[in-house]
Amino acid sequence: MRDVELAITFTDESAEARKYSLRLQTPRGGTPEGEGRVAHHLFSELRVAMREQIPPQHSAIADNWLNFPQSKIDFSEWWDVRNSQSLWLELSNLVRSIEHDLDMARAFKELEPAKQPPIEDDDAIDKLYFLHDRKMNALDRAVYELIKVQDLVNRLLHESLGGDLVDTGKPDWERTQLTRLSVEQGLEAKRALGALSPSDFNAVTVALQIPKATPHADIAVGYRRKLMHHIRPSVDYAIFFSDLESREGEVMTDATGKVTGHRHVIRARPPVQYRFVDLHGSLMEYLDAVIAMLQHLSEIEILRR
Repeated sequence: MRDVELAITFTDESAEARKYSLRLQTPRGGTPEGEGRVAHHLFSELRVAMREQIPPQHSAIADNWLNFPQSKIDFSEWWDVRNSQSLWLELSNLVRSIEHDLDMARAFKELEPAKQPPIEDDDAIDKLYFLHDRKMNALDRAVYELIKVQDLVNRLLHESLGGDLVDTGKPDWERTQLTRLSVEQGLEAKRALGALSPSDFNAVTVALQIPKATPHADIAVGYRRKLMHHIRPSVDYAIFFSDLESREGEVMTDATGKVTGHRHVIRARPPVQYRFVDLHGSLMEYLDAVIAMLQHLSEIEILRR
């Protein structure tokens, strides 16, 4: 049985001290090394929580998406309007979460040491892994949330425009039918039938293309695909990741371009695939583009009523 006490004291300009403490007992045994790791974890979380935080950049924009026009609608449009407003609320909350997660990832990255400790230093490696793991959990969560934004945009278009952009009669239609390609085909069909004005069709089409034009979108998109469909790609430290060896290797050709063989390089540890600074910067750019897309969509009257 061990007694554990944690005390935190806050002192402001008036020198008034406010103390908060927690005392508990744990039946588990331990070692000074393990206790040191617990302290490191708690202190790291505290440093992130108490750091000087940059005000959210996109919060005001997301707020405006929830200022819906107070206009009369026909009852036949009830589901279009009601579901559209619910989706805008979800999108507003989601982009705030993405921005927060990217900020948290950056904060834990800043706590990492400038250089990777020697692999023989178990304590230093363990402390580095904690910071790296917290960093990557926040970063990967932002990646999944960015994917969800695109999925919710598909649903927004479907619900706002009558709920018939895709075939909802098929089993698991939300998974199999509510894709960007199917939604775009539904938009084209509505435009051809005159159920969607050319101006609204063009405005939606232009908005959907914005994220694709992000300068470094290939970094974010490439990482997202590997994260979703392969083993986790390595970021910053190869020692924390597994790797699959290429069966084909590097293709060797002669002067005429004819394949002459394949070259395989055997390494003790594969090189790192991504640097956090590049990945984080690309995701921030991609978030900016997603915000711009949503802002353009929010200005189309039929999508935000």
